[in-house]
Amino acid sequence: MKIYPAIDIYGGKVVRLYQGDFDKSETFGDDPLEVARMLRKAGACCVHVVDLDGARTGRPVNIEVIAKLKQIFECVHYGGGLRTVADIKTALDKGADRVTAASIVWQDDAKDKLAVFKARIIPALDVKRGTVALSGWQRTVPLSFREAMLHLREMGYDTVLVTSVERDGTKRGPDIKLYEKLSGIAPEVNIIAAGGISSLEDVKALADMGIFGAVIGRALYDGSIDPKGLFEEAANA
Repeated sequence: MKIYPAIDIYGGKVVRLYQGDFDKSETFGDDPLEVARMLRKAGACCVHVVDLDGARTGRPVNIEVIAKLKQIFECVHYGGGLRTVADIKTALDKGADRVTAASIVWQDDAKDKLAVFKARIIPALDVKRGTVALSGWQRTVPLSFREAMLHLREMGYDTVLVTSVERDGTKRGPDIKLYEKLSGIAPEVNIIAAGGISSLEDVKALADMGIFGAVIGRALYDGSIDPKGLFEEAANA
C-alpha cells in the first residue's frame, strides 16, 4: 500500500484544515521544506502536496515549491488550483510526477483536452454529503459519488484520489463504507483514500480492503501515528 504524507501549504506554512474549512486551520510548521526533510528522514519516498492558497483562489500559488521538493522526495504529487491545461502543464514542467485535479476534470471537454496528460493526472473525487465537491470544497455539484466514479472510469483513469470531506482533518477514521461502495462500482480503479485516517489500524483496515494508497496528514503531525513506524510497515507489507 502506498503512503502519501500530506503537506498542505497555506500562507507559506504547513497547515491542516478541519473538514476543508479555511476558518478552522491549525499550523504544523512554518517551513514546508523543513517538514519535508523531516518526513523524508522518517522514510517517506513520495509526498502529496496541496496548494491551499491555489485551491481557494483558483490558480496555483505555491507551484515553485515543486522543484525544491523533488530534491528531497523520489516523487511529488501536486494539486490545488490547477483548473486550466496551462496550469497542469506548468506543474508537470516544474517537476511534479503526477498532479491531482478536480474542477477541470468535470468540464464537458475534459476528456479531449486532458488526453495528453491523462497518465499523469489523478482525478480528485471529493465527496461531501454524498455529492461531489469542487473549487477547494467550497461548492458542491448535483453529482453522486457513484455517477462520478463511473464517469472517471469511462474517461480511462486508472487511479482516483477519494477524499471524504466530512472526515478530513477530524481523525475520526476513514469512511470505510464509502470506499467499499466505490470499490464495488469500479473495482479496476486504484483508490487513494484520504480523510480521517488517525491510526496504524486505520491504514491496515484500508489495506485489507485492497485500497491502493492513503494520504495522511494531521495524524502524522500530532503524534497519533509514528511516521517512521508507518513507513517501515508500508515498505515491509
